[in-house]
Amino acid sequence: MKVKLKDIAEATGFSVNTVSHALRDRPDIPESTREKIKLAAKEMGYIKNAHASSFRSGKTSTISVILPDITNPHFTIVFREIEEYFRGVGMTPMFINTNENAEEELNAVRHAIEQNSAGVIICPTQDNKDSLRLLEKSSIPYVLIGRRFPEEKGSDYVVCDDTEGAACATESLILSGHKKIAFVGAGELISSGRERLLGYKSALAEAKIPYDDTYVYHVDLKSAPSTEALESFLSQISDATAIVAFSDSLAFRIIRSLAKLGRRVPEDVSVIGFDNVCSDYIFPTMLSSVSVSKKTMAKEASSLLFKKISSTTAPPEHIVLPTKLFPRETTAKRK
Repeated sequence: MKVKLKDIAEATGFSVNTVSHALRDRPDIPESTREKIKLAAKEMGYIKNAHASSFRSGKTSTISVILPDITNPHFTIVFREIEEYFRGVGMTPMFINTNENAEEELNAVRHAIEQNSAGVIICPTQDNKDSLRLLEKSSIPYVLIGRRFPEEKGSDYVVCDDTEGAACATESLILSGHKKIAFVGAGELISSGRERLLGYKSALAEAKIPYDDTYVYHVDLKSAPSTEALESFLSQISDATAIVAFSDSLAFRIIRSLAKLGRRVPEDVSVIGFDNVCSDYIFPTMLSSVSVSKKTMAKEASSLLFKKISSTTAPPEHIVLPTKLFPRETTAKRK
């Protein structure tokens, strides 16, 4: 039988109102009384009715985390860190996957609003700004993570320095003697795609290596990269000795495709990814990669959202985290 506030009141000798206030840590109840009531509630197996609490306050203790692809280890790590942060402050994160689909993202935001989420962390598809407009209309605090709309000055965001990260990866390959360097990106729709391509271009320019768009290929994040199309591109740039990939998951696909074409990594081609998932997972091939400070990013976004929930008048914050290259088994000096 479910334990009710009335049962705890009868067991402790306090009123139902006092029990309710004590379990919600209201300051009008002395600490000694609160502790006594909480202990009794725990011993009796009381479970808080979250729906009733949200009905009274208009808010829940739930956070909606809207991410584009949970099959990507990068986002798995990000969500795990967000979950750890909010559980530490007594809140529960609810994950929603969008599959990089703008309509699914909009539905996810609608669901967050319907559930009276206290706040939203979202990595946007960036197909449009409909989700942002809906969040703003509903007055739910939100923070963008991993991607940003630079023109949206009123939106809080936490991203990494994508431009510098890609420039660092490209520069390291140049310093290792590579001149024919390809870039496999994710298009210029999302901010990280644009900025990583910009970093690649800037490093080439700095080294006075002419930019050649025949060495650039973009995949569609909305669907799994076509193996045939990727292999066709790699066949066309058979003289390339190094590749910078938009993400680690894409880098691993590239390595597999190169193997099918008879090209060895790193003996024939060096490959650098982006996300540094090898920091948390062991793979048969430990990938050279740019760290996007994913754990720090998740914690910063969580802390920022918690601040926005606590103070809706706090000014927008734009946080750009530094990146770092981690050379591993998939890169080598050009012989």
